[in-house]
Amino acid sequence: PDLEAELQLDRLKPRVSRRVLLLQGHQSSWQEELVVAPGTPPVCSNLTAYLRDEAEFKDKLSPVALSVALALPREDPALVLYG
Repeated sequence: PDLEAELQLDRLKPRVSRRVLLLQGHQSSWQEELVVAPGTPPVCSNLTAYLRDEAEFKDKLSPVALSVALALPREDPALVLYG
């Protein structure tokens, strides 16, 4: 089965005021389908993020919260992600 991977940068802020963006695409989120199959080598993805110029936002003290989520495809409700 494939896994749906999602990364959210500065997720506690509204989308328009996020302080951290990905270099490729200048977005605050990334989504990709990861193929998981027996015998296949591990997959590694490098994502480079940058902090917007501090003149573009007011909040300089709160931490930048990140989240990573892995989910099984919704088409097969019999599969369970554990661990």
